[in-house]
Amino acid sequence: MKKTTILIAFALVIGSVSITFGQDSTHAPAVKGGIYDRPYLLRPSSRIAIGGYAEVMLRSEYKEGVHENISFEARRFNIFFFSSIASSIKLTAELEFEHGTEEIKFETALVDVDVLEQLTLRAGILLSPVGKFNISHDSPRNEFNDRPLVSTRIIPSTLSEAGFGPLGSFYPFDGHRFTYELYLVNGFTDGVILAGDGTSIPEGRPEFFEEDNNGNLAATGRVAWIPDFGLELGASFHNGAYNTFVVDGLTVDERRTLTLLVLDGEYHIGDFSFQGEYAHASIGVPPSLVGLYAQRQQGYYAQATFDLFHNVLPRFPQSTVMIGMRYDMIDLDAEVHGDDTKRITIGTNLRLVPETVIKLDYQHNWIKDRIGNETRAAVIQCGLATYF
Repeated sequence: MKKTTILIAFALVIGSVSITFGQDSTHAPAVKGGIYDRPYLLRPSSRIAIGGYAEVMLRSEYKEGVHENISFEARRFNIFFFSSIASSIKLTAELEFEHGTEEIKFETALVDVDVLEQLTLRAGILLSPVGKFNISHDSPRNEFNDRPLVSTRIIPSTLSEAGFGPLGSFYPFDGHRFTYELYLVNGFTDGVILAGDGTSIPEGRPEFFEEDNNGNLAATGRVAWIPDFGLELGASFHNGAYNTFVVDGLTVDERRTLTLLVLDGEYHIGDFSFQGEYAHASIGVPPSLVGLYAQRQQGYYAQATFDLFHNVLPRFPQSTVMIGMRYDMIDLDAEVHGDDTKRITIGTNLRLVPETVIKLDYQHNWIKDRIGNETRAAVIQCGLATYF
């Protein structure tokens, strides 16, 4: 019933507007690949834009050399909605359908009020700026089929939260741009330690954007340095209480804090691109669970890609062939020798136009349990992702 209501409501919104396209902003997007750097916003008009992206793939899995599964997966179908309410007031939303209609949710639904390029006020359901990948993760932009491990198992991409705060850009000297985002949000929930057999930050993600579970707001933010020679370096954080420690004004538990610290970077030079991210998580757990549940987690990824051929198909003069490799590592309990995963992904893709890409990659995983027993697994994937 809840899913049906969402679909009907969204259909009524779409049906009630004149479907034209465009963006009423004269500023460069604050985040390359972010919510205001998408193809549908470049189409000529003045007030309303509708677009989205779709992703489908074929996946074949092997574990310890044994073929376990092969299947098609309709992974994502996302719809974007943008409205320029006035010259300095914008509304943007993204409705996400994952795995068919297994999960339907608003990934973003926010209003931006531009005061200056240095100051925009944002309120609503927003993407928490915890690392670059969480705020720039659209499948057609990613060169590989799977998202990085650190961006799904430690930073629970996609992390959306209800909140409010400022963002903007500064140009302190020629050729150098600095951006910032800083928000108060509801923060994580008790699911961090109550949803499974150990500490799991993704299980504490606020899914339905209801009131804060502990009445104690969290803070999140990111700053980035973007010089004009293809480099971007960012630092971000997320900090706040995650557990329910006050009920009806009565203290029922100690306040327990979750802190995420993230560094990210990318560099583009000619046909080469380099990208990476490191995250460290500190989690307060009850004394009775110390030693059983992780108090520290960390992980990173590093990838390099190269555009090998250009204009490979006469019918698609913008077509390119890319080759690349990514290394992932996550340690889900830094206090033990184990509970970690390492992954190497080797891939190639054919980008027919900048908005549409066909991907083929192979990944090999080394997975250790908490006592150090290792399991090897491999995955072969072929996927198609496109904006529309």
